[in-house]
Amino acid sequence: MRPFEFIIVFLSFIYTLGLTRVLFAATRMVRHRRALTFSWPHAFWMFAVLIMLLDNWISLWDFHAMKEMKLGVLVGGCVVSVVQYFICALVSPDFEDGETYDMRAFHERERRTYFSALLVFLLVALITNYAAGSNLGIQNWANQNAIVLAMAPAVLLPFFVRAAWAQLLGAAVFAGLCLIFLVIYYPIVQ
Repeated sequence: MRPFEFIIVFLSFIYTLGLTRVLFAATRMVRHRRALTFSWPHAFWMFAVLIMLLDNWISLWDFHAMKEMKLGVLVGGCVVSVVQYFICALVSPDFEDGETYDMRAFHERERRTYFSALLVFLLVALITNYAAGSNLGIQNWANQNAIVLAMAPAVLLPFFVRAAWAQLLGAAVFAGLCLIFLVIYYPIVQ
């Protein structure tokens, strides 16, 4: 087993846990739709986080040709995947412990928490992309910082502006940039 396969299996467990959190919350919302107070902003942010998770999981493919991986690569990969898990867990309501099915109230109460986690992730992504580009020769990652920087206003706007239009616009821009990221950098995985 090469280092890539060994490490990707470990990181994939963390990505899978994040994906499971978002999908489980979505299925609970569908199951309890009659008691649910729906929130478009919250739903769009859940979708945007799901696309972000997919983007970053696919980007790990760039490491497949490496014959060896230093500890810094492993630590960086762990930090990136753990922060994304936190984002997935924070954007996904639990519905246990008496939590209601009011997604508007959930988004209003928790939005700054998951936006803060997204901002931390963007900072971690900038550092990781720069390190991968300059130290590992994965130039693709250094170039990706342009999109990461463009994502910051999409998170900052709804962090500070509570209006529904700002929440929706932020989620739409963030998800759109995540989709553009896939089209530009990973149209084909070879």
